[in-house]
Amino acid sequence: MASKKKKTSKKTTRKSAKKRQLSQNKRIFLASAFLLGFVAICLFALVDLRASFSPEVTAVHDKFVYEEPADVVHELKEYNYTDIRQLIDNQLINGPRSVGWHKLQDRADVQVLKIFGDFPSSPFLAELASHIEQTNSAAHLEISRNEGIIHLYWLADLKLELRYQVPDVVESERGQIAVIMDDMGGSLPFLRELLRLNIIITPSILPGMSRAASATALLQEEGREYMVHMPMEPRSYPRTNPGPNALLLGQTEAETRRLVQSYMTAVSGAVGGNNHMGSRYTAESDAMRVVLSELKKHGLFFIDSRTIGNSVAFSEARNMGVKTATRNIFLDNEEEVSYIRQQIRKMVSMAGKNREIIAICHPYAETLEAFRQEQEWLRQQSVDFVSASKLVHVY
Repeated sequence: MASKKKKTSKKTTRKSAKKRQLSQNKRIFLASAFLLGFVAICLFALVDLRASFSPEVTAVHDKFVYEEPADVVHELKEYNYTDIRQLIDNQLINGPRSVGWHKLQDRADVQVLKIFGDFPSSPFLAELASHIEQTNSAAHLEISRNEGIIHLYWLADLKLELRYQVPDVVESERGQIAVIMDDMGGSLPFLRELLRLNIIITPSILPGMSRAASATALLQEEGREYMVHMPMEPRSYPRTNPGPNALLLGQTEAETRRLVQSYMTAVSGAVGGNNHMGSRYTAESDAMRVVLSELKKHGLFFIDSRTIGNSVAFSEARNMGVKTATRNIFLDNEEEVSYIRQQIRKMVSMAGKNREIIAICHPYAETLEAFRQEQEWLRQQSVDFVSASKLVHVY
């Protein structure tokens, strides 16, 4: 009897041990499953978080080029008449070409001034008119070179009349256009196709692109002018990334100068530069003065891509005696051949008489095709396509 009890007790003990073992294994399994699930959830959360802060990129050929969002590109502050009048005072009445002025009798609400010195050149007036247009205000200029008169209108009302001595020589009526193609240096086949166009287009090479050095060498072999496309901080940074080794606010002067020098080394032989993105950077005078002083030291000009309405890049360059100009029109904000063709024709219309227009485009297949389709029409227009260096000036 005792023997049976012992056997029963042993069986019960073994069953209990098995149950405990199964229970322990189950707990380990459940704990492991919970831990794996928690890790997976964390990884998904991290990926989602990274995506929300990662740069928005657009593929261009064999590389990725970071593009600034369109809602940043066209942001403008509101300008009133006082702002525009201050611009006229700085540029014409007390500008670098003025040698004095005399107040004449006003006519009703029109202020009349006699300005001494030569009538401003067409490039100078084209640049000024372009800046007024870009303020998106109610102001516009009317220029009568044959009569030596410049009128400033606000809405439909004439507000200011500037009288100059009538110029002896009337300038040529053909407009001049410089087209800059940004973000170059990613595809040599595309660059070769661009060079086959019967239109002068100035490539601007991003120093961080894989084929920047090869593109530079090819352009040198072809005897073609090119620029360096300088990456600068946009307002949407860090969500939008201007690329490696970009100019960012907060960098020391020494670091800024080192970066600008590295761009010139990477794109050696460039005759000038323009900003890649930079809606935040180009609105800061102190930062831009450092960049411009380094370019001036090496004899390079700077063209303001004008990715923000309140950019100070052009005005700072002008004040520092750096050869400069500013972008008037983007050609390919939409990657559609029909849209780009319309923009090309708008560019020609803007050139008009005696106007200098700077257009910016990108290395899209659609842009190349639009220029191919417009080549014959462009030959028939009263405009000349020139390299970018022809339309920069010291003011």
